[in-house]
Amino acid sequence: MTDTYLKKNINVLSKDKQKDISEIRTQAKFVSFSERPKTSHVHIDTFLMSQGVKDCMTWKGIPLYKTVFDFTLYSMMIWDIKPATILEIGSGPTGGSAIWMADLCKMYGLNTKIISVDINPPNASYEGVNFIKGDSEKIETLFDVENYSHPWLIIEDAHVNINAIIAYFDVHMNKKDYMIIEDTRGRAQTKLKIPNTLFVDTYYCDYFGRNATCSMNSILYKK
Repeated sequence: MTDTYLKKNINVLSKDKQKDISEIRTQAKFVSFSERPKTSHVHIDTFLMSQGVKDCMTWKGIPLYKTVFDFTLYSMMIWDIKPATILEIGSGPTGGSAIWMADLCKMYGLNTKIISVDINPPNASYEGVNFIKGDSEKIETLFDVENYSHPWLIIEDAHVNINAIIAYFDVHMNKKDYMIIEDTRGRAQTKLKIPNTLFVDTYYCDYFGRNATCSMNSILYKK
């Protein structure tokens, strides 16, 4: 294991936290949703401030709406997964996350197609991103899933019709595709219906501590 600041200073932590870290380091990479704890090492105060206190964290001056944890995790996941296609549901008013991911893919030398959908998509044009208008209540009409190259990275960030979206994509995903359901901390977590073909990737969910992400137990891998 690579030496880390935490490894050098682990005795500063309480015995309970040291035990948690030991469990994280030895746990299986892929586990079922039902096996996962519904807790997070990130206190709610820290979580709420992690997009920025005075202003929202930006990319090229565009609001990004990502926590500092997820900003890093996505950067790692895109490099590791090397998605041929990214499908984003919920562009937001400025399309900041899609633009940021397109820049990451370009920097990584990836020829990734990004399709970002919103009921009111940004009136913008950006290399590598196709912003389209669509309603996630009609998920089956939005994407040409039969003709997108794999591996996929699917990002649900609209928070509408979530379980139907999960079920729809589960049918079309290939092995090693990923689906991320954002903002699942709190009551949203209890409403998720995750099929037994999708597994929580604990490596990313717990990279900075147990569920240190906005996608609590919902960074999902098709196994």
